[in-house]
Amino acid sequence: MIRFLGTFLLITAYLTAMLTIVFLKKDISIGNFTWGGGVILFTIYTFLFYSSFGARQLLATILILIWGSRLTYHLILRYKKGADPRFIAWEKQWGKYAFLITFGWVVVLQGILLVIMATPTVLINTQQSGSLNLLDVFGYTLWIFGFYCESMADYQLRTFTQETQNKGRILSEGLWKYSRHPNYFGEMCMWLGLALMALSVPYGFLAFIAPITITGIFFFFSIPLLENVFVDNRQYQEYKQKTSIFILWFVKE
Repeated sequence: MIRFLGTFLLITAYLTAMLTIVFLKKDISIGNFTWGGGVILFTIYTFLFYSSFGARQLLATILILIWGSRLTYHLILRYKKGADPRFIAWEKQWGKYAFLITFGWVVVLQGILLVIMATPTVLINTQQSGSLNLLDVFGYTLWIFGFYCESMADYQLRTFTQETQNKGRILSEGLWKYSRHPNYFGEMCMWLGLALMALSVPYGFLAFIAPITITGIFFFFSIPLLENVFVDNRQYQEYKQKTSIFILWFVKE
């Protein structure tokens, strides 16, 4: 009961703080930081107060800290370009109901997402388990592969878009030659790797809710939203016909 109460209070305090920052800054796009920061917070919290400081717990916590640092850096770079236009449109569209939309985005949706995505490390850090095994090695290897794919894909895209001569062009080189969304594929691999590591602890199968959820978000929200932007772009449609949507795969000739 005490453990549940402490976790509940931590969630409430964190989400309240994020909502307050959004309103003080008058920028709902700051809510993008909520779920990632929450996963980091919960991972550290469970590691410090509930873990036995075992090798698997330490490794999983370190991986989340690396993931969170990269995500935060990526979001900061995006935030420096200005407020997310999607959120600006929301505020104009909803007017006096903007508060409800903001509350729903920052507290409800982001809160649910952070709890789901924190599941693998929370399970690992709060359950007793033995030493590292082959599942951990495989999960760690998959996580490293995913981290490389996501980091490299983001770097390639950022470098490409910074070149003025590439304005209006479609990136189809590097990892983007083998997948239309290699950064999303890498993110999924990372969460799948953590879920595999969690299989070694009691109820570890529940950790698969994280990779399933993030993949669902990609396929039902993120990817359709991004690709709709290029629906009238002939170059992108040609690229779409020969390039895998998600998994890194051979180019169709």
